[in-house]
Amino acid sequence: MSSILQDGAGTGNTAKVDAKNRLWTNSVTKTSVENATDTGTSYNLNTGVINLTSANETAVMYFKNTDASNDIHISAIAIGLGPTTGGSGGIPKITVVRNPTGGTLLDTPTNIDINSNRNFSATDTITGNAYKGAEGETLTGGTDHIIIYQVANGRLYANIDEKLANGASIGVEITPQPSNTSMDVYAALICHTEDAV
Repeated sequence: MSSILQDGAGTGNTAKVDAKNRLWTNSVTKTSVENATDTGTSYNLNTGVINLTSANETAVMYFKNTDASNDIHISAIAIGLGPTTGGSGGIPKITVVRNPTGGTLLDTPTNIDINSNRNFSATDTITGNAYKGAEGETLTGGTDHIIIYQVANGRLYANIDEKLANGASIGVEITPQPSNTSMDVYAALICHTEDAV
């Protein structure tokens, strides 16, 4: 008995099987990030430039997923550190905080400067609270999750793989090198929504 795989769209095309019984197919494989960008559910969240005027740890970014229907998948974090004035000895430290719940950054929240869909033809916006910090602001109630050291006057792009369900949050803190009196910084999250399981 013979069976033929035929196009269900009515074109009459059939599948090809070669002499070694291999079915011929053609496919395009995309990562989940690329697929999210194609479908307009991928986002760039960026604090914009923040000037740090001390060598103290400062909370520079906070994001909380408030979407009841979708998880937020963070695939990368980008950090920009400008040149330091006065800083010497030591290397700036970036700390990613898991589920912060309070702190001065949240007491008087300021929206991030850039909350942009990575598909330039899409108009959807991410559902969540995305805030930027300022010199000396804090995040409390969470736990340190990732620590990265990065030289000043450079940019870091770190591939991470984090998922925020509804209600989960993430924070970023930067500690300049000792004696710093001025350093421009920014923090960004590359993320996309995905169906909650």
